[in-house]
Amino acid sequence: MLKESQVKFIWYFIVIFGVVFILLYSAGLVPESIKLNQGDSLRTLWDKAQGEAVIEEKPIRIVIDKIDVDVAVSNPNTTNVATLDEYLKQGAVRYPGSGFLGSGNMFLFAHSTGIKVVNNQAYKAFNGLKNLSSGDIIKVFSKNKVYQYKVTSVILVDQTKALVEFNSRKNMLTLSTCNTFGAKSERYVVEADFII
Repeated sequence: MLKESQVKFIWYFIVIFGVVFILLYSAGLVPESIKLNQGDSLRTLWDKAQGEAVIEEKPIRIVIDKIDVDVAVSNPNTTNVATLDEYLKQGAVRYPGSGFLGSGNMFLFAHSTGIKVVNNQAYKAFNGLKNLSSGDIIKVFSKNKVYQYKVTSVILVDQTKALVEFNSRKNMLTLSTCNTFGAKSERYVVEADFII
């Protein structure tokens, strides 16, 4: 049987522990549970568990064999529309603030056109995006390795619809291109899950 002093000690311990926990939690000092995503590698899980910064690898090239896409990817540091338009003349663009390779929701966009002959091949960078289907593989290259994504959806959206949820914790890729070259009309949006 517990003595009265032991009961008081346990009671005080529970109350003090509860108050300290609430204070730490409200100050943001209690770690959240680790969310696991399908496709997380053991290294990614270890990094999450240890709270280490995950290396943010930028894309330099995207290859989609099914639709003969093989395009360089630029990584500008600004969301200035005129600057992004200049980068689009070189190929695909990773939108600043979106995820990185294998980490978060990475958003790449590029031109496409139905015109057969164009001087700048970057205007045809994402031709055929609408012809992708669930299960197709997209390869995105960094300087050091190849990341693969599997297509989960291909949709045509209105110009007013937001394209990417940047706060997504899901490791995925979102691709977008206009339905009509040079016009701000409907857009094709492809979503793909990170697999390796």
